[in-house]
Formats: sequence, C-alpha cells, structure tokens
Amino acid sequence: MKLNDQDLQYPTEVLEFIAGRIPREMTSVFAEIWNHRADGGITWTHLVSKIGDRYLVEKALLLLETNGFVNVDPSPLDRRQKKYIPDEIRGKQLAVYLRNSKLNPNKEE
Repeated sequence: MKLNDQDLQYPTEVLEFIAGRIPREMTSVFAEIWNHRADGGITWTHLVSKIGDRYLVEKALLLLETNGFVNVDPSPLDRRQKKYIPDEIRGKQLAVYLRNSKLNPNKEE
C-alpha cells in the first residue's frame, strides 16, 4: 500500500489542536530548524548555541519529533553528529500554521 502526501498530513483540526499547544518559546526552536532546512538541517550543538537553553531545546525536540514535525538525520560518518530537519510534510504544515497564526492572531481561538 502506497501512501500519498494527503495520508501523511494532519487534518486541520488535529494540526490546530497540537500546534496550538506548543509553547511560544518552543516554536523558536522549530523556527531555527526550519530556517536551516536548506543547509540540510542544524546540529544539536549549533541549535543549543543559537537558542541558549539546552533544557528548552531538549523539551522542544522531544515534542516536535514525537508529533512528526521534525526528523533526525544521522551523519553517515559520525553517528553522534545528528542534524535536525523539518519533516517535508508535517514540518511544512506546522510552518504554514505558525506563519498564519502570526499574521492572524485573532483566529487562534
């Protein structure tokens, strides 16, 4: 059975439910990952140095990975050197949702 992109996307209601409960400071972690997608992702060390709070990064990555918004790409040369990249489907859904909720803050409720 082959799945298409539609099967992997969250329905709008589910996306709003999950994304609406992501704390604002954790969306900054996702934004950093999203902004480095063209570079093939961002490493843990670089992410922590940009955000400045290791505990926040750990919590955000746990939440984002569990919900399928972010994927981990291990380096073939050094398994300890992982890059965090946004999921092509759900990561993009979250980015669009966050952008739209930022442009239309009254629509969140």
